[in-house]
Amino acid sequence: MMEPFTRVVGQDWRERGVDAPLCRRLEAALRAAIADGRLAAGAPLPSERAIAAGLSISRITVRQALAPLIAEGRVTTRPGGGSTVAGAGPAHRDENRPSGSAGPRRTMLRSHADELAEKGEPVETRLVDRLTGPPSAPEAMTLGLGPGERVLRLYRLHCVGDRPRILELTTLPAAAIDADAAIESPSAALAAAGLPATRGVERFRAVALGAVEAGLLELPEGTPAMRIERVSYTAGGRAVEISRAFCRGDGYEVVAELSGE
Repeated sequence: MMEPFTRVVGQDWRERGVDAPLCRRLEAALRAAIADGRLAAGAPLPSERAIAAGLSISRITVRQALAPLIAEGRVTTRPGGGSTVAGAGPAHRDENRPSGSAGPRRTMLRSHADELAEKGEPVETRLVDRLTGPPSAPEAMTLGLGPGERVLRLYRLHCVGDRPRILELTTLPAAAIDADAAIESPSAALAAAGLPATRGVERFRAVALGAVEAGLLELPEGTPAMRIERVSYTAGGRAVEISRAFCRGDGYEVVAELSGE
């Protein structure tokens, strides 16, 4: 199984973009194979263990390479059922793909504070806490971090007037950015470091606020809220920012334009 898979990603995948981490080079090879049909929609992928053994790399490298593709919906997974290629996806749309094909809704990449400001409301962002430390396993996998690398976590409240509207936890690779600049604007700090985020994948989920989140948003514990999880990527496909936002249900709405075409 590994011989044809190796031919699909290309024998020279390690030599492409040698300045990038190995996981990002494998991600780029997989992304190209999906885009040009070498990995066709519906095709099953070998297990992480099999890919790692066939390419002589670690399983964590394979997992880090697959994570952005899974987040974007290009690869789907089922517990106990392995991974399957879903298709080229909307982020790099194939012009031959029918416009009615199902996929994640696309919108402009912008900050939560920007979304509030666009409504004409005066927005104040308050820093609640700032921590630097080791990433969790999911954070390391998503951001492609190796052993010993650290992340910067920013806890911020976006307020309208004196009323908190959104509590946001932002996780960034600590070595890549200026922490003081990131407090003011994570996106600007990433751009200044040569890592501008040009696209992102968001997931929306209704949740009941825990005691800490509810207290900061000045709401009773258990109040319903919208949780928005976002991973932002550079044009080259590197994940550079993880955002988890808790939005008050009485001050946030999602509007999407739908088309039958």
